[in-house]
Amino acid sequence: NKKPNYLHTDMGSQFTSFGFENLLKRHKIDHSYSKLGHPYDNAKIESFHSLLKREMIYQFRFHRLHI
Repeated sequence: NKKPNYLHTDMGSQFTSFGFENLLKRHKIDHSYSKLGHPYDNAKIESFHSLLKREMIYQFRFHRLHI
């Protein structure tokens, strides 16, 4: 599997956390964000995030991850 060169996310706290940023740095993945207060500047990825949360994340209870 080839790792991504970059990851685009919104400004949610899960994506701006110190732990998440360190994880990306360790794997040499660049991080880009939607503009603060403009979640629709990248509608396709925002739509994907919404679908992912609805179909997967909100369906399960996750245990705390220690990074």
